[in-house]
Amino acid sequence: MAKQQGYKTEVLADFQGGINFRTDQFNLAPNESPDLLNVSVDPRGGVKLRNGVTAINTSAESHNINGLASFFTDGGTSHIIANTGASSSNIKYSTGSNFTTLSGPTARTATSKMYGMTMNNVFYGVSGDVVSFKWDGSSGADLGVTLDGTAGNFPIGQYVTFWNNFAWVGKTREGGTYHNSRVRWSNANDPEKWDANDYVDIGKGEGGDGITGIVPLADRILVFKANSVHAIYGFGSDSFQVVTLTTSIGSTPLSSPVVTPFGVYFWHDRRGVYLYNGEGFTNIFTKLEPAIDNARITFTNPPQLAWFQNRLYLSLDMLQYYKSGTQATTRHVFIFDPSINAWTLSDIDADTIHAHRPPNGQHLLLGACSGSGHTGRVIKLEQSNPTDAYDGSTAAHIDSHFTTTWMSGRNPVERKRWGRPQIVLDAASSLSMQIDVYQDYDKASTNRIINVEVAGRGSTNTWESSSSGSGSLWDSAIWASESASSITDVIRAPSLGNAKSVALKFNGPSQSVDWEVNGIMFTYKPRRTR
Repeated sequence: MAKQQGYKTEVLADFQGGINFRTDQFNLAPNESPDLLNVSVDPRGGVKLRNGVTAINTSAESHNINGLASFFTDGGTSHIIANTGASSSNIKYSTGSNFTTLSGPTARTATSKMYGMTMNNVFYGVSGDVVSFKWDGSSGADLGVTLDGTAGNFPIGQYVTFWNNFAWVGKTREGGTYHNSRVRWSNANDPEKWDANDYVDIGKGEGGDGITGIVPLADRILVFKANSVHAIYGFGSDSFQVVTLTTSIGSTPLSSPVVTPFGVYFWHDRRGVYLYNGEGFTNIFTKLEPAIDNARITFTNPPQLAWFQNRLYLSLDMLQYYKSGTQATTRHVFIFDPSINAWTLSDIDADTIHAHRPPNGQHLLLGACSGSGHTGRVIKLEQSNPTDAYDGSTAAHIDSHFTTTWMSGRNPVERKRWGRPQIVLDAASSLSMQIDVYQDYDKASTNRIINVEVAGRGSTNTWESSSSGSGSLWDSAIWASESASSITDVIRAPSLGNAKSVALKFNGPSQSVDWEVNGIMFTYKPRRTR
């Protein structure tokens, strides 16, 4: 008589692979997810609710914010500079709360986007449509457009940056003529003096391509066009030289390439995010490219990038594919952690995003909202709250979910009897969570539903005690240190039935509380093959 085969185990204790949209789910690594929303993956392995957002301006602007920039001085001034979609009085500044109109500069056109930089304790703003302006923290003024070395001037241009003691402007307008491939630089250490011959036209007339961004990187300044990237090296007008780095990829206009310790990240056409590390180019968006191919990701508005706390933030238009019924295209934010090469997805309403980094002050990741009900708001992301407050005060629940990869017990076609999985779940307080069970590579319908209840504790808990205080329960063991602010439960769920494979979808609780899944142990018994 053949010996009866016992239960085997398969453990998921690492979720740091993040989201992977590839349609062939067999290509997913065990630590990747085909579907997640509003969760973060911990480099140590867990998956948890993302941080919330809150508005900095409780008084909303009448129009959405188009551009965000920062202004800092040696004396400690820290301002957030913005341009709105209003037709007048649309340059604003904030010290971290409501915005105040910046008087003096000419209003930008309603659809323009402002970029800015600080040099010699003065902020310089450009938008490519009207004259550039300056702001010293107390007064603002338009700048002239004379390029003959005299003071008080600054070219009209779409992009601006500071590098190697020079101010730089890209995609200029001079005498009513647009120079889409032109880069200009100021006199050394004097951003308000510009000589007529201090410019270079890069790839002029090549396929109608124009400059789409300029950013400094170590010993060079990078000049992006839609289908090429160039570098300018040198120390002054007599030594600046242009080197073409690639003619096969570039940056989408107004998408804001971002400088990081890893290099420069930028969005290329309809293919995704690339990294230039100083030596070559790498596509880091391959896991998510299917969302472009199937039109979940669209391009009515350009993607936006920002770098904050060692992670890349990407804002773009995306279909709410995860919703039943009506699915609208709204702004979403992807987050990339290069330390674990993982992406996550959130439904945060942020169009323009900007990292505000005051010296010796609190750094903020800011987002200008564009969605319905959030007009004229600028939010702070990564706030330690389990709710979103787009008006600065009203807490809104964050819907979240996470789906595991398919678990097949090392044999994807063998039928198995799945036992009772054990789930390590951390909760800040009482919660109710629904877990959907899928079987046999079919996520069109839920095979069964598991309801998880975690009871809150008002008293001090000790290691490995149960909620009744009489020892570890059969279905729920509790781990906590004394005076812990959260409790880790080991929950034993009902059996998952007979199937070749299973996957679990954790739907975030209806309560607005922090939660985290740290591990799942599946048990299964192979069925006899006939």
